[in-house]
Amino acid sequence: MMNVRRQSGLRALGLGGLMLALAASAWAAGGGSKEAEDVSTTLPVEAPQLKQGRAFTDTEVQVLLDLEQRRIEMDRREQALELREKLVDLMEQRLNARVAELEGLRGEMEKLMTSMSGKDDKELQQLASIYGNMKPAAAAVVLNRLDNAIVLDVLVRMPAKKSGKLMEALEPAKARYLSEMMAARTPPPSVSATTP
Repeated sequence: MMNVRRQSGLRALGLGGLMLALAASAWAAGGGSKEAEDVSTTLPVEAPQLKQGRAFTDTEVQVLLDLEQRRIEMDRREQALELREKLVDLMEQRLNARVAELEGLRGEMEKLMTSMSGKDDKELQQLASIYGNMKPAAAAVVLNRLDNAIVLDVLVRMPAKKSGKLMEALEPAKARYLSEMMAARTPPPSVSATTP
């Protein structure tokens, strides 16, 4: 059984295996290792014949078999790596598809937000017009009860003269808070480069 495996392994190696066998033979003749000597005592004495009439030594046969085993292991590793590469490519394709899907959803969300903000802006502009046409004291009574964010949005859409009169009529704490929020919303004036 061992001879059959050895011979089929040697046939699979071909001419490259022959060159390796000759190199291994030279190495073994030069002193070899203790392992090689131990292996040679455990292998059967028969060895395949070369065309030129020279037989492989047991050490050479063992080296060739070891090389064949390494080749098989490397082929398995290569197949495993190819499989991993395919899996990575597949996951990358799925990830790219998911990113494209999310980008599409983001675009739709931005469109919705733009349309909603346009609608909200229109409604806030109407509120600003309504409160701007009311007497400041009457408008202040209602605005004092509303959320500060809504009041701020209404005030910034009113003309400065009307919003100023309305701020006078608001509760002092609310007017102060709204003034601070208006100042935070407005970017500070830029200093020109030509100042002396």
